[in-house]
Amino acid sequence: MSLADRRAVVTGSGGALGSRICLALAASGARVAGLDVSPAAAAATTDRLTGTGATARHGVVDLLDFAAVAAEIDAVADDWGGIDILVNTAGGGLVRPFAELTLEEWNSQLARNLTSVFTATRLVVPHMLEQQWGRIVTLSSIAAVRGGRLVRHATAYASAKSGLIGLTKALAIELAETGITVNAIAPGAQQTPGRDRDTPERREALLAQIPTRTLGRPEDLAATVVFLCQDAAQYITGITLAQDGGHSI
Repeated sequence: MSLADRRAVVTGSGGALGSRICLALAASGARVAGLDVSPAAAAATTDRLTGTGATARHGVVDLLDFAAVAAEIDAVADDWGGIDILVNTAGGGLVRPFAELTLEEWNSQLARNLTSVFTATRLVVPHMLEQQWGRIVTLSSIAAVRGGRLVRHATAYASAKSGLIGLTKALAIELAETGITVNAIAPGAQQTPGRDRDTPERREALLAQIPTRTLGRPEDLAATVVFLCQDAAQYITGITLAQDGGHSI
């Protein structure tokens, strides 16, 4: 699956899933620009990419700072002559019983998981419209599909991730005749470093809800992202693909 000469922007590039997606895009031939709030994490991913011979760069930015993100996006487009791919991976959850959830926490979850995607997508789309081609892939969550059964008390997170599904569908329709596809993936529990903190009891309770009784592999998720960015995926738009070991059945 070749993405030779494609120019990709990945938000949350320093995260466990974002960094894996960056590596997969680069391995397929894409140039990769990462955006992350953590200077160390962003630099570490870029170093891994350039160490393989890939063309890569990164920007350290808060995705809620519209002007700062605009400057980073425009710099990538100016230097590379455009942007072909946007992968939205940045976000993060909060576990809090709904009856204890504060307005500040609710707003923070919406900002972190939904508004951040609006910002990056809104700023990339004009560049894609100029060339009448683009691929936008956003990581939602199985929490948006199943209401957070894997992790209870994640109501604000599930609500924000559900918003991404609505955004994906509406934007896919709006851009349907422009050569730009817009899709989402709803990952189930993934084998990321954070899962290493699970107790045996917690792990068993988790696996009991997944028909395959396995956690997802980030490299498989990254391969799905790469596929959705191909020319061959031009007829796939507006979907939310559950990649969850059958949990959403």
